[in-house]
Amino acid sequence: RGDQSVVKGYGRLYLDNPTRPDGRTVFETGSVTKTFTGLLLAHAVVDGRLRLDQPVNELLPADVRFREHADGPIRLEHLATHVSGLPRLPDNLRPSDDRNPYADYDTDKLYAFLSGYQVQRGPQVESEYSNLAFGLLGELLGSQANATYSELVHSAIAEPLQMSSTAVAASTDSQARLATPYNVDLIEDQPWDFQALAGAGGVRSTAEDLLRYAKAYLHPPEGKLGEAIELAWEVRQPPLQPQDFAMGLGWHIARDGETRWHNGQTGGHHCMLLINRKRDAAVVVLANTATMEVDGLAEQLLRAVCGSPEQPRKFPRTVEISNEQLQRLVGRYQLTPTFILDVKIEGDRLMVGATGQPYFRVYPESVSEWRYRVVEAALSFEIEESGPATAVVLHQNGVDQRAQRMDDSDR
Repeated sequence: RGDQSVVKGYGRLYLDNPTRPDGRTVFETGSVTKTFTGLLLAHAVVDGRLRLDQPVNELLPADVRFREHADGPIRLEHLATHVSGLPRLPDNLRPSDDRNPYADYDTDKLYAFLSGYQVQRGPQVESEYSNLAFGLLGELLGSQANATYSELVHSAIAEPLQMSSTAVAASTDSQARLATPYNVDLIEDQPWDFQALAGAGGVRSTAEDLLRYAKAYLHPPEGKLGEAIELAWEVRQPPLQPQDFAMGLGWHIARDGETRWHNGQTGGHHCMLLINRKRDAAVVVLANTATMEVDGLAEQLLRAVCGSPEQPRKFPRTVEISNEQLQRLVGRYQLTPTFILDVKIEGDRLMVGATGQPYFRVYPESVSEWRYRVVEAALSFEIEESGPATAVVLHQNGVDQRAQRMDDSDR
């Protein structure tokens, strides 16, 4: 808050190592990376190299042109505010290792997807969170600057702000300081690597570096970087639906209209960053456990820093479910032609995977009601008196999406 910064470490770097993390411990920031990508876009605009309203097709290689919607072209600003009309993930993301899902997705695969894709709706019609859009934006920014995305992060952000431990391709030193990743069940996971979609989630950083980053947003420096920060901070996209957040370039804007925030999660890390200029305060929480509970902790800390009353968190209870009941839920459920939920059993756990995403455990509140702990989402299975579940409803971001069970012949 103001000129004061405090870093506290709790827990341990490894289950068998009681050493606490500190301000120089490296974590994967996941989708907090999107704020870096939004800032790089703002920097290119301030520098006069690009325009926010510039059509994406103008910047793609000559042999890559995806079929846009008749309502208008996708522009750079649309990519940075989740209203481009592009899906969350490309349908040719088929990782060889589900525990490192983006490692082998390169520019050839990205451009192959775009060349064969027909945009289903015009821009600014619907808000759809898209790793694809930010990954593409990162690639376009790097290509325009004749540099890699990693080089841009270093030269335009990390170096000027003295964020020496912040990088996409981690240095040998920072790799040695990377906290061991664990999933929500405290099973050791593995770090994530990125190629073409690095702009969506590839940045690794530390508490000390991210506090410098937050301070730059609270008090922008002189020069073009400060101008870019101001541009990224502005409201660029009002909410399209009541459940949507307004957006800056890469930033979600809280309901108070003041706080900018973003969270991020990989297979074994979670990060939450909140910045409030009116209170001159910012909070970052980094954890080597992939759980959304980190977000609630960060929100409590921001309230404490700002002198607001606490709002204790309530956690739902789980119930015992027999293996026979679990078996009734197993199957594949189709949300859209390209997005399928795959439900399976591992031991006594119900695991749910989605197209292009790893499997996550869900926890029972009843036979039909299940909740994620890695994201704010829940599942409601439609169950008859006997036989397998016929459908499942995904509850996420204020939206309910029903997925019908697929026949075995559709597998």
